[in-house]
Amino acid sequence: MVKLIFAFAFSLILFSCNSSSDLITSQTKEVQFELLDSLVVETLSELYLVGKQEESGRYLFKDKFVNDILLTDSKGKIIANPKLKGEGPDQVAQPWDLAFAGNEIVVKEFSPEMRIHFFDPSFKKRSVSDPLAAGMNSLEIAPQRNVISSLSYRGKNLVAGSDANAILPELMGESQKNVGFYTKAQGGFVLDANSGKISKLNLYPDSWQPKKEGEWVGPAYPFLAASSKSNLIAVLPRIGDQLFFFQLENNELVPKGETLINHPDRKRGLRFNLEDEPLLYPSFFDLKAGGSLFLVHFYTEVPRESYLTMKAQGKATTKNPEYVDLLKENRKSKYILADGKGNQAPISTLPLEGQIHFMDSDDVIYIKPDSKKERDYNVFYRYKVKL
Repeated sequence: MVKLIFAFAFSLILFSCNSSSDLITSQTKEVQFELLDSLVVETLSELYLVGKQEESGRYLFKDKFVNDILLTDSKGKIIANPKLKGEGPDQVAQPWDLAFAGNEIVVKEFSPEMRIHFFDPSFKKRSVSDPLAAGMNSLEIAPQRNVISSLSYRGKNLVAGSDANAILPELMGESQKNVGFYTKAQGGFVLDANSGKISKLNLYPDSWQPKKEGEWVGPAYPFLAASSKSNLIAVLPRIGDQLFFFQLENNELVPKGETLINHPDRKRGLRFNLEDEPLLYPSFFDLKAGGSLFLVHFYTEVPRESYLTMKAQGKATTKNPEYVDLLKENRKSKYILADGKGNQAPISTLPLEGQIHFMDSDDVIYIKPDSKKERDYNVFYRYKVKL
């Protein structure tokens, strides 16, 4: 049975590295925000920004369920509305994740095989990848998250990403729910854009604390994000406090270092209880890559005693104003910027109230403000960020 998960959008750094890394300990810095301008797309569909083509400055947008796909110029003017969803030869039955790969658009489908489709600049389907999955066990609806990244390696155009469905179905059964899963599971992938061949990756590093200590904390499906400029790949398991850095060599991840995530609003070293509700732990929600920076996204936890009291009373429901207030006051969206050298900086408050949708290769973040006004639905403010 498919597990359906709705992902609601409601200091001194400790640094460690292995023998293959030359990374050094460094201090936490303040994030510098520089407002550049805003990007406005004139459409009534509520859009999510998922890609930027650096050469042309074009942007790629989708709506929540990828029924609508838009390309705009660098100012937000719509230049194409390709009908990529459908049963035709140049369509995908159910598009799910999108990205630019050079001058092409790649689309990962939602299906038991999770294939990736390549469209040329005229929106003609050039090729389809080998199957990424052999069945379906999990689906998360998180429109702001994009699980595929494009990068170049030795002259090859590659697409890298992570997907829980890439893990072999036989590893998802009850009998496999033990620490041995972390050695066997391959939920990451690298795809050769020319050949369509896929190489699977294990995204649970040996030094990840639960794996190292032999503790089962559930699948903790890791995020993967690749920088198109540095080709550095970051991996972030959802449970724990560690962010890992790799270089891709011969379709394998070579460790370059790791860092302990540090944020004043996130309690570090908390033990994850499998019996708990997810909102009682500050698990990671997303990982995005820029040019030299990576953006870690998490949600703060809800106080255990308050939540369990409401649950015992049958009041832990969105129909209860007191429960809604509990979530609103405690379940906060927070971010951390980090680079591959171990520098990081917590973001407790964004320069405007909203959510970060995207970060481009110039380390510019795109914030979409929280607003119920129709005219504000598709305004994205661009901020240059630095550590």
